[in-house]
Amino acid sequence: MIAADSKRFLDGVESYARDAGLDWDLEVLPLYQADTMRLALETQHPDGVITGFHAPELFASLAKTSMPVVFLRHEETEPAARRRRLSVLRLDFGEVGRAAARHFLERGGVRSFAFVEATRDPEWSRSRGDAFRDAVAGTGLPFFRFSAKEGTYQASVASREEFGALAEWLRALPKPAAVFAASDERARDTLLSCREAGLEVPRSVAILGVNNDEFTCRHVFPNLSSVALDQMSLGRAAAAELHRLLRGGRPVRRGRPVPVAGVAARASTAPPSPGGRLVGAAWEWIERHACEGAGAADVARALRASRSLLDLRFRELGGGTVLDALTDRRLREVKRLLRETDDRIESICGEAGFRDASGLRRLFRRRFGCSMREWRKRAKG
Repeated sequence: MIAADSKRFLDGVESYARDAGLDWDLEVLPLYQADTMRLALETQHPDGVITGFHAPELFASLAKTSMPVVFLRHEETEPAARRRRLSVLRLDFGEVGRAAARHFLERGGVRSFAFVEATRDPEWSRSRGDAFRDAVAGTGLPFFRFSAKEGTYQASVASREEFGALAEWLRALPKPAAVFAASDERARDTLLSCREAGLEVPRSVAILGVNNDEFTCRHVFPNLSSVALDQMSLGRAAAAELHRLLRGGRPVRRGRPVPVAGVAARASTAPPSPGGRLVGAAWEWIERHACEGAGAADVARALRASRSLLDLRFRELGGGTVLDALTDRRLREVKRLLRETDDRIESICGEAGFRDASGLRRLFRRRFGCSMREWRKRAKG
């Protein structure tokens, strides 16, 4: 008996059984219907179970049986039933986040990276986001995270309020932005929120999901790029563990990386236009030199482009002007110094590339609604 929601996973189970010469009769049940599974367990008495379902009531039913069970766990909760014949394969989604980072880094031309959590931010969502963050950390570009709100397990369920909050968050990202979503459903939520925010995809915001669900990815415009999981290999691994238990093997609790088949690249992460590449190069230069006191003319000179052309390209991508980008970078450095040091305001002003401490104080209050001293106090806890 198998509780699953992926045809490729089932193909992997069948592939293992066929290669091993096993005459398995497979019955597939919906992954999230606990009552259906409980009834099947009570009436059909299967020889073994493969499941990723984590509901406590299901494990209460499994605890009453002596059948071997393979549990693919990606939730924080341990199975309530610690039985002699229950193997736990704890799934590690780190490679998913690293694959997303490689895709965006190869694409290039971005000014910031961001991650959109699943609505309830379960463990699989956090591990994807953390791995993505760590993989892009070496670029020096800012990283942002859209925190999940309490909601249902299905990541596709987003409230109207959350769509509005997501739109505002996307609007504030330094553009062009590379946004990795925890799932294809969350990538779709992000795309819809970009429309509400008036942001073009992929010119201002490039979006990448996970699972490569054809229905979700292809029936939106632009089509969504997605990290494709190797569900078939995962199915084979689960079947091999069940086979081992059926032959009397000892149960295990071990971690297992989720294999990635690659990235299905579609329009939502299409390579940037020449204008997008120019903005990306400008932002990379600004990231390195803004705090040295460089001005907009210095950026244009370094890239051998006119100031007016640079400002035009920045505005096209929703990023304001070159001067806005320089100011944003310096303010980010100001906040870092306020949070991490006890330096005087006058010293921070110079270190961040500002010339006038009084002007910086006024700008900071206007931008963040509080004084630098107040911000530092809150940031240091």
